Amino acid sequence: MATSMKTKFDKYWEDIDHMNFLLYVAVVLDPRFKLRYISFCIETIYGKNSEKGKQILEKVEKTLQELFNHYKDKLEKKEVQNKQGGVSSDMSSSFGDATIDLEEFDKFDSADQETKSEVDIYLAYGKEKRDDSFDILGWWKANAVKFSILSKLARHVLAMPIYTVASESAFSTGGRIHFQNEKNLPMMLKKIWIDMLAHDQASSEKWKKTFDGFL
Repeated sequence: MATSMKTKFDKYWEDIDHMNFLLYVAVVLDPRFKLRYISFCIETIYGKNSEKGKQILEKVEKTLQELFNHYKDKLEKKEVQNKQGGVSSDMSSSFGDATIDLEEFDKFDSADQETKSEVDIYLAYGKEKRDDSFDILGWWKANAVKFSILSKLARHVLAMPIYTVASESAFSTGGRIHFQNEKNLPMMLKKIWIDMLAHDQASSEKWKKTFDGFL
């Protein structure tokens, strides 16, 4: 039993390439913990100044930054499409009798100082008090103006279920359901298919041909 447990541990945790860093990113996106908690846990598990711990921490930061850049690119493309489609927002402000172009101000401001990304501002921002009643998604919704891109990323990452359902278990559950008529059959097949996709890609590909005749 110990050998079997060690084999599974090595498969999912020993090799950094096999780790799911979205789990770490989800913790970082919790305003009560952020990156400091990940650093503390890594130091506790692997020891202070551990080379592997440093690699994991760097990978977490890199994963968060890559996700942020992906969402940022999508938002910028959407803004370009809106401008091309004739959808524009009023980017001007009055200062006395003069009208100030806010886009020109942004260029002036960015040229004068280095602009920090939302990730840098969020990580530097103070942590929230730990409370069992704390609503993480509610916090991101309330701070969506300050973190317009990061809040969208957090909404998707934190809404992901942390569990998986094996395809065999899905079939077993489906087999115990009694249907009054054959009209309910498509819903059963749809549920099983979703459960299989939630498990892993390999399982879904394994059974895809079986469902091609039903879906």
